[in-house]
This record gives sequence, C-alpha cells and structure tokens, in this order.
Amino acid sequence: MKHFRNIGILAIAAFSFFYTEKIANLTLENSEIYQKIKSEEQKFNEAFVNAEINDNYITPGLNGKVVNIKNSFYNMKDLNAFNSYYLIFDTSYPEVTLENNKDKIVNKGNRYKKSVSFILEYNKNIINYFKENNLEASILVDVDNFNKNEKLEQINNEVNKYKDLEALINKYTNNTHICYVSNKNEKICRKNQKYLVKTNKILNNNTFLSLKNSIEPGDIYYVEKNADVKNIKILINSIIYKDLDIISLSKMLSEERD
Repeated sequence: MKHFRNIGILAIAAFSFFYTEKIANLTLENSEIYQKIKSEEQKFNEAFVNAEINDNYITPGLNGKVVNIKNSFYNMKDLNAFNSYYLIFDTSYPEVTLENNKDKIVNKGNRYKKSVSFILEYNKNIINYFKENNLEASILVDVDNFNKNEKLEQINNEVNKYKDLEALINKYTNNTHICYVSNKNEKICRKNQKYLVKTNKILNNNTFLSLKNSIEPGDIYYVEKNADVKNIKILINSIIYKDLDIISLSKMLSEERD
C-alpha cells in the first residue's frame, strides 16, 4: 500500500510540474514583450560560417549566434519593454571547423572578422614599434629570445629545443599552440597537434608597396626582421584607413565572434 501511495505522490508531482510549466509557457506566449522578441529575433541572429578548405589549406570558420527568446524575455521582464541591449544569445557552431581539420594549413583569416594579423620575425625595434603604438602582433621566438614578461603573443619557433621552449611558454605565458610552418619545423608541429599557419603575404622593404595596394580583411602578414619600421608604418596606416582592426594571430584563428 505504501508503495502505491508513493507512486501516486510522484504522479501528482509530475502532473503538477507539467501543468505549471504549461501555464508558464502560455503566459510567456501571451506577453507583448515575448512576442516582440520573437518577431525581431531574425534581425539579430547571425548564421555560423563554415571553415573553407582548399586542398591543404583552410580558412577558419566563424560561430553564429541565436537569440534565446525565453531568457531574453526574463532579462527584459522588469523593464516592461523590449530593448535589444538585453537580448541573450546562444552560440551556434560551424559544421566544418579548424579544430577538426588541424592537419590543414591556415593561410588567411576569416574575412568577416574585418581584421588583419602580423607575425614578426624577432627584431627588437619592430617589436617595440608595435608595443609603443598599442598594436597587437605575434612574435616568433626561440629559447634565447623568449621573454617571460613580453606583452605581445609569442609563438614557439624552435626546432632543436622545441620542448624546452614549449615548457617555458606553458609556464610563463598563454600558449597559443600555433606553429608558423617551415621545412624545418613542420614535422614537429604536426606531431604536437598545433594549429599550422603559413602566409604568402611576406612584408619586407621590397614588398610593402604591393601589399599596401592589395589589403583584404583576413590578411596575415609575415614581417621579416630586416623590414624598415617606416615601411611597416605605411602598410599599417593603409590598413587603418580601410577601417580594419589589427589583432593577434590567435584571435584571427579563433572561430569565436568578437
């Protein structure tokens, strides 16, 4: 008898929960704010973008965002009015991603980020120029020039002492797990499941003008250490004029929306 009584109590509780939820949903659907969010959501949703694969190369994708109608309603409820600032979003993920294709080489970032990135061969003057102008960049470092206090992103460019530098990066900074691919390091980079990057946008004193005239969102620039800072500045001014942001390489590879 006690067993059946417990079953009855559980059944009543389940029915009560179901009924309460149904009433709550009905109340939501009759709310003007809820209906307004529902009618406006498509204006604010952003579709995900799949990574693009072309032979051995890949361009990272981009996450989408979808209005969470119910949570947005509760966020606006006390306002008693619709305000897009209080919308809450869920993330939608690409079907084709960089994470699932780490054997491919990134040669360009996603154009929808409206940004470019710089990879720097090690040169103190060039590094200082970026820091003094509050510009993000990623520095290729080895064991000898790794700086545990460096503010700019540092990328492991070692071959013979790869593991030693990896340990230092893990200890003192945020490891981007990126490799700039060369004939010397490609094997070790692939073995360690790093994100592989290689660009044909090589910046030196002979190429800066042609690069200046062909700027596109998603560009990744490799700056040779003998490049003159004044030539780098010319390119950067043109990038800013085109209203593009300059972001670190890890941000360029990320499929998160800004």
